[in-house]
Amino acid sequence: MDDRSRLPLLLAVTSNLMDHGPFESAASRAGYRFERVGPAAVAEVQPLVAFVDLEALGADDAIVDLAGRGVRVIAYGPHVDDFALVRARSLGAFIAEPRGRVLRDPAAYLTPLV
Repeated sequence: MDDRSRLPLLLAVTSNLMDHGPFESAASRAGYRFERVGPAAVAEVQPLVAFVDLEALGADDAIVDLAGRGVRVIAYGPHVDDFALVRARSLGAFIAEPRGRVLRDPAAYLTPLV
């Protein structure tokens, strides 16, 4: 077991490969390890924080599952879809913000651990 495996997990629930870089960088800077999965795979991991892309098929179920297990969920989606952002909060997301705001600085949503 390496030292990274002991770090808390930051999960990105998205099928958009372009989202990978900002989250991986933020995780590294804040002392988390990083993993990206599709919504169907959230039951297989126990992250401390999860960013959920509202445009991913199955995002609503992923929010309910993660939030129900006590995971801090940050949902993000199109800035023009206020309904999706409100729906995400009603499903248990701690924060729901427009995609551009979240991807500009994902570390702003994290508590530094190192």
